Amino acid sequence: ASLVYFQDRTDGMVAFDAPFGAGVKRGDSIEVTGTVVQFNGLTELQPVSSFTILDSHRTVNPVVVTCGQIRTNGEPYEGMLIKILNVTAVHNFSGANVTVWTVAGSGSNYRLISGGDSCDIRIYGSTNVANRPVPPFPFNVVALTSQFKSSPPFNSGYQIIPRDSADFSLLTGIVPYSSTVPGKYILNQNYPNPFNPKTIISYELPENNFVLLKIYNVLGEEAATLVSKKQNAGNYSVEFDGDNFSSGIYFYSLFIGNNAVDTKKMFLLK
Repeated sequence: ASLVYFQDRTDGMVAFDAPFGAGVKRGDSIEVTGTVVQFNGLTELQPVSSFTILDSHRTVNPVVVTCGQIRTNGEPYEGMLIKILNVTAVHNFSGANVTVWTVAGSGSNYRLISGGDSCDIRIYGSTNVANRPVPPFPFNVVALTSQFKSSPPFNSGYQIIPRDSADFSLLTGIVPYSSTVPGKYILNQNYPNPFNPKTIISYELPENNFVLLKIYNVLGEEAATLVSKKQNAGNYSVEFDGDNFSSGIYFYSLFIGNNAVDTKKMFLLK
């Protein structure tokens, strides 16, 4: 028996003991039919009566969230792929620092610390994360959002589950924890958004290159340059402080050399 996580553009869900077998792989787009049930707070399809593979090699960009959002109300992110930035410590449930993801049985839980808040992280023994060193701090982590609460009310017990070692990356991006680099240039949505006055902008580089990250106002005028230098392949995050800016809509653009990779909108509300 196993859980398979899948999501569309709005939400995520879990299929329990689905008959996907080796035919469905990460990145496949599927159409799935089943019965919706709830087990220990986690909404599931069980059983799955049919599925069809529609496409493959699709990319899901994780939603950037905070530990506090997962811990206090992970329901909106249940079943979804998320990213937590700037993890600064990992503790066991006695509050002691952890340096190795020691796993007993099928899996073990730890407490992730980021931004002055915490959330639970579960490491499964079947992954290549188990019994490996915790990556150097600070790091970013991509994970699935799950829930385990054995009794009502089912409004807590949220936890994140990394899929493998490639879900961890150092903030410097010089040597990603997984010894791999991103497959393409990605500019993530800033978090929080709207913000007041600070927000985090993260991006991913598949190769060494000269990087420009610029802020523009609604008139298209350049308001700030956050990055202007050559960077190695990897994952990066930058803080934008809008304390000296007026409320309104702003845009941020990632340039590689002279070529614009992507532009996204953000809202400063004071």
